[in-house]
Amino acid sequence: MIADTWTTRDLPVLRAAVEIYDRTGRNPSAAELGAACEFDEDTVQRALRALYREPFFEKGMDTWGGGILAVGPPTSAALRIAGQWPTPEGQLDRLIAAFEAVAADDSRTDEERSRAAKIGLWLSGALQQVAIGALGGAGGNMLSG
Repeated sequence: MIADTWTTRDLPVLRAAVEIYDRTGRNPSAAELGAACEFDEDTVQRALRALYREPFFEKGMDTWGGGILAVGPPTSAALRIAGQWPTPEGQLDRLIAAFEAVAADDSRTDEERSRAAKIGLWLSGALQQVAIGALGGAGGNMLSG
């Protein structure tokens, strides 16, 4: 069985790259990523090769031997996965929570509370995929640009 490398190797390197790029405005080197994650050079290189398959970074700097010296700026997908930008699912969760809060608010009228409860149920049930598509799809244009 193939080991899960996403949570133990690739995601920590991705998050470190996004954080370093955000903090410094420059392309993080493989050595910086290794130090941030406390990974050895081979582990960082394997993670970067995997992350470039998606791609989660714009073009970086390669060595003559095929290694990656530095990663390019993170893509929008990288920013979402690292948690810096919202995902449609996360936005929907916040929206549902807001409707649930209105439904539980005793200072609201019964009609407002009832409508909010119904909308929250619809968004968390039958209309969930429609809402996610509207928040993140080309039609909604809210998150995907």
